[in-house]
Amino acid sequence: MRVLIIATPVDTHFLPMLPLVRALTDAGHDVLVAGQPDVTGPAEAAGLATATFGEAFHYQDLRRGRRRKGLRPIEVVGRPPAPQIDGAAQMWRNHAPYFLYDYLELAREWRPDLVLGDHMEFAGPVIAKALGVPSVWHRWGTAPTSTFMLGQTRMWLGPLCERLGLDSVPEPDLTLDPAPPSLASTDAPPARPIRPVPHTGDGTPWTYTAVPGRRVAVALGGYTLDLDGAPLLRRVLDALAAAGGVEAVVSAAPRHRAAIGELPEGMTYTDRTEPGLLFKDADLVVHHGGPGSTLAAAAFGVPQLVLPQLDETFVAGDRVAAAGAGVSLDTAELQNDDAQLADTVHALLTESGFREGALRLRTEVEAMPTPADTVPLLEQLTTRQEVLA
Repeated sequence: MRVLIIATPVDTHFLPMLPLVRALTDAGHDVLVAGQPDVTGPAEAAGLATATFGEAFHYQDLRRGRRRKGLRPIEVVGRPPAPQIDGAAQMWRNHAPYFLYDYLELAREWRPDLVLGDHMEFAGPVIAKALGVPSVWHRWGTAPTSTFMLGQTRMWLGPLCERLGLDSVPEPDLTLDPAPPSLASTDAPPARPIRPVPHTGDGTPWTYTAVPGRRVAVALGGYTLDLDGAPLLRRVLDALAAAGGVEAVVSAAPRHRAAIGELPEGMTYTDRTEPGLLFKDADLVVHHGGPGSTLAAAAFGVPQLVLPQLDETFVAGDRVAAAGAGVSLDTAELQNDDAQLADTVHALLTESGFREGALRLRTEVEAMPTPADTVPLLEQLTTRQEVLA
């Protein structure tokens, strides 16, 4: 089986699919990852065959906006309303036509049996339908596109599809969802669960030496720090220091460390960002609500302090809190309140209810079909059909 993989140009949209891609290659199938350098870079690092189109997308540039320097997005616009979060799909709807014809030309030459993409890469189902092969969407977080917004997308991309002889953007033959039941969306179309596998890259898990109950991973994400998040991280570190006896691994690129400052005793900087390396033996994870961080902490059964800044990260925080697996501080006022941060850290490290909620999430994750379990289902989808275009 030959599988063409296409993803919207953000590395964190591609990486949740990587365990399934590896399962496909382990089963002897050929894969080809197509996209902009934001996607093909991580794919090449994983040893996969790639086809690169265009320049890097630089997703973070879209988030800089007209903020006054020194302010995080949440300090400027607050929490976005739910329709605005769902409306993020409009950006990827607008992006879909840019490389669709390039991808289609590649697909006609390579002749895949299946097209796999993330749930906001609308070009994937179009290309698959044009070639007469199945398509699969793989969601990457806890806030997939709603049924309403998918309908809007199909309407707006209708004319493009008509030029290819299609009525509209086809629905994928299968949608996979890595969110465990307690974190999964109820507003999106039904999907088949697939177990999230925390990304590890080529490293080994961080070795903690502190006693259990005092081990913390801090990973606010590169976008948060790029968007003036260093003062927030500093406040988090001071809150951890106030808890006493905490060992923390702090994920931050060297370019941000001067703004963050010297680390308190027992804390160590790392360049690594992979949650599979940093979260495994932690007792608390402090993160920004990104899909990789949220689902990795759930998979490991670790309580979470979520400090959302953008879009669907607020939804992730809501769901973690509702599951009893952590706390989400979802306003600038709460995030900037040193006493609030210190009290929240203390509660998450000492109150057993959060650990119990996190372990319930881990149990849910462990009950989900693995990527290897999913491969036979994809094999069943693939039958050669007449090429339509």
